[in-house]
Order: sequence, then C-alpha cells, then structure tokens
Amino acid sequence: MQRFVSEGLKRIFGGYLKLFSLLWILTFSAVFLMALVSPVIPYLVKVFVAEEGAAVILIGFLNSSFNLSKTLTSVPGGILADKLGRKALITSSLLILPFSFLLYYVSDNCYYLIAGALVSGVATGLLVPAVSALVADITSAATLSTAYGFFNLSWILGQIPSPILGGLLSDSVGLKFPFLVALVASIPCFIASLRLDGGAGGSGSAEISEKPSRDGGEVSERSYGRTLALFCAVETLNGLGDGILATLFIVYPLYALRASALELGVVFSISWGVAAAISQIPGGRLADRFGEKPLIIASIIGSAPMLILLPTAQTLTQYLILLIGNLSVPAYSSWLATSTPPEKRGTGFGATSAAFGSGLIMGPVIGSLLWNVFQPQAIIPFAASAIIFLLTIPLVKAIR
Repeated sequence: MQRFVSEGLKRIFGGYLKLFSLLWILTFSAVFLMALVSPVIPYLVKVFVAEEGAAVILIGFLNSSFNLSKTLTSVPGGILADKLGRKALITSSLLILPFSFLLYYVSDNCYYLIAGALVSGVATGLLVPAVSALVADITSAATLSTAYGFFNLSWILGQIPSPILGGLLSDSVGLKFPFLVALVASIPCFIASLRLDGGAGGSGSAEISEKPSRDGGEVSERSYGRTLALFCAVETLNGLGDGILATLFIVYPLYALRASALELGVVFSISWGVAAAISQIPGGRLADRFGEKPLIIASIIGSAPMLILLPTAQTLTQYLILLIGNLSVPAYSSWLATSTPPEKRGTGFGATSAAFGSGLIMGPVIGSLLWNVFQPQAIIPFAASAIIFLLTIPLVKAIR
C-alpha cells in the first residue's frame, strides 16, 4: 500500500515530490495545532461568560473575528505570494501563528480570546493562498484535482486526532494546557518552513505552470475576470453557509447534547477530519475523470438533506453518524487553478479565500442569532445553511 501511494505521488509531482512533502507536513502541523486548541476555546468562553445566550453570541463572534482578519489578509497575501514568492508568505504565516496560542494561554478575559482569533486569522489568510498556488505550480493540470485531494488531506488529517487530544489534555491536565503545547510546538514549524525551496516559491517557476488549462489553451483576461467573479460569488455563499454551521456544530452538541470537552473534541475530529478525509482522494479522482462541475453540483444536492437531519439527533452517536464529507473540495481548487493564469494564481486563491471569508464573517453571528431565536427548534438554523448551499448551484452552472 505504501509503495502504491509513493509511486502515485511520484507520477503526480515528479521532481517536486520532496517540496510537496514538506509543504504537506507544514500545513498538517499548522492545522493540527489550531485544531488542538479548538475544542477548548468554547469552555474558556463559558468560564468568562456564564449566561448561555451571551456565550453563544461570543462563540459566533470569535469565529467571525477569525474570519474577518483572514478575509482582510487573503487578498494582500495572494498578491504578495505572486510578487514575493510562495515561500515568503508561508514562512511569515508560521511566524505569526504562535502569537495566537500565546494570547489564548495568558487570557483572563474575552478580549484575549478575540485578539487570539484575529491573529490566527491573519496567519491563515497569509498561508492559504500561498500553499494553494504552490500546489498548482508543481502539478500537471491533468491530475490537479487528485493532487489537491492528496494535499487537502494535510489540513483534514490534522483535524482528526488533535481536537480529541486537546479535549483530553484539557480535561486531564488543565483547561489551558493545550494552548501551551501548541505554542511550544509551533516554533519548530516556523524553523522547518525556512527549508522550503525558494526557487519553487514564485509563480510560474515550475515548468508545468505554463499549462494552466485542461485543454492546454491560454486563459484570456476577460474570461478569467468573469470566472473569478463567479467563483467569488459561489465562495461567498459557501462561506456564509459554513459560517452558520461553524456555530451550530459547536452549540448543538454543547447545549442540546451536553457534550464534555473530550466529546466536543470527538465531534470536531469527525466533522472536520474523518468525514472530510474519506472524501478527498475519491473526490479528486472523480473530478479528474468526470469534470469538476458535475461533481460539485451532485455534492451540493446530496449533502443538503443530511444537514437538515443533523438536529434530529438525540445522542452524540446519532449526531456523528449523520456527519458526511464533501467530495467537491478538490474540484473547487483544481477548477480555479486551471481557470487562472499561472502568474495570477496567488491572487486568484487570495480573492476566493477572501470571498469565502466574507461569508464566514457574518455566518457565525447569524448562526448564533438563529439558535437563540428558534431554540429549541434547531432544525431551522440547519435548514437555513442547506438552503444557502443550494443557492450556489445556478452560479456553478454559469462558470465555463
């Protein structure tokens, strides 16, 4: 099995396999550490804010604060990734990330939590466009969806064991102990990022980057602008729907199912890790074989009923069974990369990341308000997110 995977990666990345491997490890490590502390933050909120309604609003506000700073950083980060090279932005993001863990660790009120979320968002906003563009730079268009399927496993697998470990450390050692672990472990990540190949860090550095489209043709400036605008519109709605779910995925098990920190870590691991990981490589292969658009539309239609059923769960086990992965994530990335001129990939990924983040800014707050207004009818907030995802279908169909 290991040999099969190794040979498959060599066929996809060729001489850039070592660079891809380091990029994969760095992304995995950054996401692992952010996910390590994720199930602990809601319990710090409960320490600082006793009343449930106010605590739910603060949880949503923290998610929005993270996404606000991520959104404001994504476009400049993407432009700088094109101008200065991918390595500079990746290294900068990993230099900033430890400060978010430090703020969480020393927190004694809600303002520290907000500051930590803002700093974490800046680091993520710099990281995402650079790593996404670099994967496209070193990959053939014919296998790009599969390549993103492999790469997406870095941030997905990072979210499987870490929330459980964070919840376990919080319950057994101390509430803030996961923040200290993340702070110490984030420093070697920055040091390792200095080993990234600077020559492969700029746009168009890889030979394969000169073939941006699946048919080998050039991407015109006019079609690129129209396509990017449609992608941004789709990602704004996706961000809004995901933002609503970001709050609901926390508050439903926290208040409706009365989950502990460890159990909430399990929810995070399954919803953001296992379910998504299982879908990545199959999703990438299906997109390479049948095309991105049909796969994306089928995924949207198939996931909507499952979201509506989630709040019918009466136990944590039932809740976890209803969680499913998204097959379309690699398809979105590869479709954007093959629709973007190589010298503008960082900008393209930065713009769509910012669009996604703009939806995520309002989504968590809307999710909090919907929860407080319609409680105990949790099915209404979940149905609202499903409707928003369905609204992206006409926009996806319009992309050529």
